[in-house]
Amino acid sequence: MRTLFALILVAASVLATPALAAMSAVNPALAQNPAARPKKVMLLPPQVFVYELSAGGVPTRMADWEATARDNLVAAANRLAHEAGFELLPAPALDPQLSDQLEAHMGLYERVAQSVFVYGRGDQDAWAHKQNEFDYTLGPGLAFLREQSGADAALIVLGSDYISSGGRRAAFIAGLALGVIMPLGQSFITAGIVDLRSGDVLWMSFDSSATMDSRTRTDVDTLMHDLYATWPAAK
Repeated sequence: MRTLFALILVAASVLATPALAAMSAVNPALAQNPAARPKKVMLLPPQVFVYELSAGGVPTRMADWEATARDNLVAAANRLAHEAGFELLPAPALDPQLSDQLEAHMGLYERVAQSVFVYGRGDQDAWAHKQNEFDYTLGPGLAFLREQSGADAALIVLGSDYISSGGRRAAFIAGLALGVIMPLGQSFITAGIVDLRSGDVLWMSFDSSATMDSRTRTDVDTLMHDLYATWPAAK
């Protein structure tokens, strides 16, 4: 997952803005026929990694912060699902073999998301054709989720959030006095919907912020609202 978020970090650095508006890539079959959008979408457990940045910029993974961030993402995704026009279903309990299968496909999704971010949005002239030749897929390996729940598609949320410690914030203030600008942190979130029958990617949305705190409910609500707003059926 670090590869994907490193790419978004580069984009954020190049644009040099405190926050990027949500960017998205949509399967043209869905964009041209919003009525065919999935009606029941299963929310898979969000995978979000939260780190505290020391004064020297060393990241330390914080398990308790991650738990809070995951809870916030699940709650926001459920509260705001009506804006996208679908019913959000919880993921079922799985036996170890199917859990491993799901985990493997989450890893595959991260690789596919990387490709969608680089090529599928069509921002570069050389890859503009990929907006129409949108052939990103995970394959049918998650069809068992449809069979167990009746869901049409799955919503996958991946994230990474770097939060400054008190020492780093103090160093930031001291650096300003010397004309040195020190990054305080950055968050990167992507949400995507995958057809559970075919595994085809229907939509992905990406957002980056230098101010969002994934531990804060209102921040995560705003983020999920912005991500959902790029869904072609959003109201």
